[in-house]
Amino acid sequence: MIIELKKEVEAKFGKKVENRGDCEMISNTILELLDVEISYNTLRRMYELVPYTKPNTKTLNTLAQFVGYNNYFHFSQNYSFKEKTKLFQITYKSLYDDNEAEILELVKRTKRSAEDFVDFITLLLRELFYKKKYSLINAIFNLKELHYSNFSYSELLYVGNSVGLILRKENRVHKILIKNINFLNCIYLTFVDYSSLNSYYGKWASSLKRINTSEEIELFNNAVLQFKNFLNNKKIKVLDKDLIYRKDLHPILCSRLLALKFLTPNTPNVTSILTNYYKVHSIRKNSTDYSYELFTTAILTKNIKVMQFLVEKSDLTIKLLHQKHHLNSFYLMSAFYYKLSDNKAEALKNFNHFSLNECRYSYEEFIKLIYLIYMYEDSKLASEKNQIRMRYKTLSEKLNYPYFSEAYLFDYFK
Repeated sequence: MIIELKKEVEAKFGKKVENRGDCEMISNTILELLDVEISYNTLRRMYELVPYTKPNTKTLNTLAQFVGYNNYFHFSQNYSFKEKTKLFQITYKSLYDDNEAEILELVKRTKRSAEDFVDFITLLLRELFYKKKYSLINAIFNLKELHYSNFSYSELLYVGNSVGLILRKENRVHKILIKNINFLNCIYLTFVDYSSLNSYYGKWASSLKRINTSEEIELFNNAVLQFKNFLNNKKIKVLDKDLIYRKDLHPILCSRLLALKFLTPNTPNVTSILTNYYKVHSIRKNSTDYSYELFTTAILTKNIKVMQFLVEKSDLTIKLLHQKHHLNSFYLMSAFYYKLSDNKAEALKNFNHFSLNECRYSYEEFIKLIYLIYMYEDSKLASEKNQIRMRYKTLSEKLNYPYFSEAYLFDYFK
């Protein structure tokens, strides 16, 4: 933020600070206006006319006052807001002018200069979706600046969830975007819409079988389609058993592939499979990502062996703290495990740690069905049970997954 302050001082001064005379003039002006003395040598060091030294707090506060702020902290807070507001105004003007070349250039320029690029690109994409500018969205995702490798995982989740909610509302994905590999990596793989496997997201998955993508997208897509079959009470096909040990695949994809093994009834050698799986991946960074899909699968299939194995991994809850969504799913699975094991105290403790508000948007309604199953069993009053049953039935009919029948609700804990 010191660089920005120096620019503001130059703007107030009316020219670039290039020599000792400029520094002396600024020093004299500050003395006249604020009755505060700043040595011209301090300014020379700040503007690197002599070897640079970082200015002290008093100097920064005085210069901030010189350009119209209360102090340096006030400048820092308001400058960021002003720059963001200016960027958004430029964005809206470009959208209003409907100038596609200008918008593409704005994306490139903002990626190079703005700290708030993720906020900017999310806003821009949402506006373009509302205006149904699918060709322009496609062109933006073809820019190297938008390549998924340029984002952190948390940034991808932010963009994916923001755009994914629009796709859910539209209940479709335009055909031009279906073939955009970078769009698939940024959106399809991050906003895994468990609420829409029998609508647009499931259709999207099916359409991807007919085009060339990448090995990781293909494996992910097959896993999604098999999970869709499971929820529709159809036969599922387990993929190659050795895929779960691949170290070049994303950890959550590995967990999806492993989860498929436990969707089939009476899976043999549960402990052996899990032991080998975690042995292979134990030294990997963020190794707990390799468990993510197992939490939900273990609950769905009431697989107490899988639940027990995960609960007894003593360091799991500590390592999971790097990702709140993961920890939240772990708490819910642990609550189910302890209730099935008749350990009421631990069940209550873990259930109280779980929060529906911490669920990803793409999973929220799906997880709510599971949550209602636990609430139904936990409830003692007949009137309360009936209210939960009606909420469960309404949501189940909305998602349209035959697996979540009323019998499943009634009999889960029997």
